[in-house]
Formats: sequence, C-alpha cells, structure tokens
Amino acid sequence: MKQKGFPTFAVILLVIGAVWLLSELSIIKIISIPWVPVVLLIIAIGMLYNHYTKA
Repeated sequence: MKQKGFPTFAVILLVIGAVWLLSELSIIKIISIPWVPVVLLIIAIGMLYNHYTKA
C-alpha cells in the first residue's frame, strides 16, 4: 500500500534531531533548549490520541 503526500512531519523530526545531535556534539552552537524532548513527547502523544480517536 502506497501512501500519498510528502512526509512533512518526518522531515521536521529529522531536522530537529540532526540539529539537536550536532548541538550535543558541540559541532554547532545554538541556544540550549532542555525541553525539546518534552515537546516531542507531547506531539507524539497528540498524534497517537488523534489516530485512535478517529476510528
């Protein structure tokens, strides 16, 4: 089964993860955002909730 559309959310998560990794490795310097994992968890929980309540 082929899905339609561009995986925008996946690309956004990849970019966030790559920037976060480069920041942790001190390759790039950005403002420290310690709550990024919490934001990602909230987004994921929201997506799961929407998926299972649309049944």
